[in-house]
Amino acid sequence: MKERNCVIVDAYSTGRYLPEEFKRYGIRTVHAMSNARIPPIFQSHFNVDIYDEVIRPDERMTKEEIVEFHLQALQGRELEFIIAGCESGVQLADSLSERLGLPSNGTALSAARRDKSRLADALTSAGVRSIRQVVSDDAEDVINWMRQQRYDEIVIKPLNSAGTEDVFFCATDADVRRAVHVIVGKANCLGAMNRFVLGQEKINGKQYTVNAVSINGETFITEVWTYDTVAIKGAASVCALEQLLGGEEPVVQELSDYLVPALRALEIVNGPAHAEIIIDHKGPVLVDLGARLQGTMSAKARTMALGHNHITLTAWRYADPIGFTEYMRRRGPYTRLAHAWCVSLISNMDGVVGGYPGLDAIRKLPSFTDSIAFVPIGQNLVPTTDLASTPGIVYLVSKNLTELDEDYRKLRAMRMDEVFGLTAQGQK
Repeated sequence: MKERNCVIVDAYSTGRYLPEEFKRYGIRTVHAMSNARIPPIFQSHFNVDIYDEVIRPDERMTKEEIVEFHLQALQGRELEFIIAGCESGVQLADSLSERLGLPSNGTALSAARRDKSRLADALTSAGVRSIRQVVSDDAEDVINWMRQQRYDEIVIKPLNSAGTEDVFFCATDADVRRAVHVIVGKANCLGAMNRFVLGQEKINGKQYTVNAVSINGETFITEVWTYDTVAIKGAASVCALEQLLGGEEPVVQELSDYLVPALRALEIVNGPAHAEIIIDHKGPVLVDLGARLQGTMSAKARTMALGHNHITLTAWRYADPIGFTEYMRRRGPYTRLAHAWCVSLISNMDGVVGGYPGLDAIRKLPSFTDSIAFVPIGQNLVPTTDLASTPGIVYLVSKNLTELDEDYRKLRAMRMDEVFGLTAQGQK
């Protein structure tokens, strides 16, 4: 039997589960690193043993040298595809797949898939609604733009970070100056230096997350979730609850009708995509988008609720393109098999985690399905300001909405010092 091989660039975050899925199809995985060092937020999850080979560049190489280094290492091999495992791998995966003549999104708009300001520019050029914005490293420029546009409140964020890191809602000049001061000159969670900030009009509406998988320009929506946030003093807002929508709901079609041309505008024609979209009185508008799998998700819970998940469908798309396409065309809108709620814990405390005394009670909730991303023992629980400081995520899945609601209320009533055993405890 012919050997099957693929490459995953930066198989971190949810991408670390892809090798196991590809293995089910008999596909061997090479892990190509876009940087000599694994970003700190992913180091504890990296398991070198699940890859058939790891290709690591020298830390003194430039971005261009890293592309050529990997091309030389992969040249002449029989590879079926190259994909990004997470956000930091998107541009290198685009370059390698294009240069090696494999299925690719190409490099023409690669930067727009990582840089939020270029993303909005690409949407505008294609006639797709985008958020009005300004880019600067000077707080006074942003303040002047905010006044000219007569906005009461704006959003300030890094150009290419992830996980709601350093996203600020700013209503005053002091808010803007503080946000710019925090962001500019700081290395973000993916290891890139923030040289500018992105200021955007604040869109007030209902927020959704939408996952999709594309093949040769044909896009299939795989799931849509509502996205409820709570305001956090001194930062922006953090996700509190996501609820899975049924595939036949009208808003799912409305979001699909917006997202498909948005992906086309960014030339994302192959592979997974994860989008955050707000619908206000003008309709849908893209808040953020990744040409990759959704991060921080429970495959178990999503499979229970949908019969599939973003990881399995992405693996299927690459491992069996014909079978995947035929099934997805025949399937039509996705089917929700059970209601699913994704509950993000929110901390107003700090302390060192010594254990999880409350986890047994959480697991006994009738709809409990999975718990992920809990702060590891020995590490610090901190007050929640973004996704990275969220202390843990609990998935509830049930066909009974009343049961879900009761379990959710019980979960929310738990204090963080009941869920976590804390030492050196404080409360903000």
